[in-house]
Amino acid sequence: MYARVDRFSRLDTLAELQHGVLHRRQLESLGVGETTVRAQIRAERWHPVGPGVVLLQNAPPDRRQLMWLAVLDADVAVLGSHTSLELAGFRTFALEAELVHLVVPRGSKVTKLPRVQVHESRRLHPDRAVLTGGLPRTPTAQSVIDAAAWQPHPRFAATIVAAAVQQQLVGASELEAALRSVGRVRHKRFIREAVADAATGAHSASELDLARLCRQSGIAQPARQVRRRDSSGRWRYLDAEWDLGHGESVVLEVDGSQHMDAAQWQDDIRRERAVVVGRKWVLRATAFEVRHEPGFLIRDLLAFGVPRAPDLSESGGVIAQ
Repeated sequence: MYARVDRFSRLDTLAELQHGVLHRRQLESLGVGETTVRAQIRAERWHPVGPGVVLLQNAPPDRRQLMWLAVLDADVAVLGSHTSLELAGFRTFALEAELVHLVVPRGSKVTKLPRVQVHESRRLHPDRAVLTGGLPRTPTAQSVIDAAAWQPHPRFAATIVAAAVQQQLVGASELEAALRSVGRVRHKRFIREAVADAATGAHSASELDLARLCRQSGIAQPARQVRRRDSSGRWRYLDAEWDLGHGESVVLEVDGSQHMDAAQWQDDIRRERAVVVGRKWVLRATAFEVRHEPGFLIRDLLAFGVPRAPDLSESGGVIAQ
């Protein structure tokens, strides 16, 4: 219960819905006049934020309250990018440490709030906003593309796209449609590739990328999806395997979007231990690395003794440095 809200009809209901954050216009519509607001602020029961918003407590706002403060402070605004995905149920790490992302029309005046990142946009359409818990946010497909485009590295951009599809927050067709309407954004080529992988099956795409990497580097093509028993007797399917002789081999596991899930990650670790016990060296790489940053992977495969392709061993392959 927020301070003094029970004295006014319907104020407690709206305060509960908006986590104790109200605009002065809302307070006035509920019969809470400016004189009363000032008195509560002077008594340090309520706290003003900017010219128009009031926090109905004297404690610092929590994360959800900060979202409401940001939205109500601006005349027109929606939550976007990572914050919109958070409301949609996106699972990620260190969520509480992230900024609240607010999207407003270009030229808007907003109060500077701690941990709130304001993005001005000429393409903001408030009428298309999705309401989650009363908070307006950009549609999920647009949020995924924005979050990906705002990443510092294309590898992270592709990861966000893959994770959103893997977590069933959005479909590849929705992302394709959103990409056609966003105009120029950073990492667009990589985002488009990630969407295409999601639409056609990231695993098959990774296999094609690995085959191309082997051809270009002169490494022998591996055996793919090899069926092997692990140390417990269970059958396992390995992404790629090279025979080193003397009963040893190198296994390469290419991690796509499915490996971002915590349960899958734990299963991968157990699976890797079982494979190692079976005298197989296990190396791991991301699908993005195989496609775009293969140099270190090629070096490590050769260091483990992975053979070169017979027809290229004398002429030499192209190895990224």
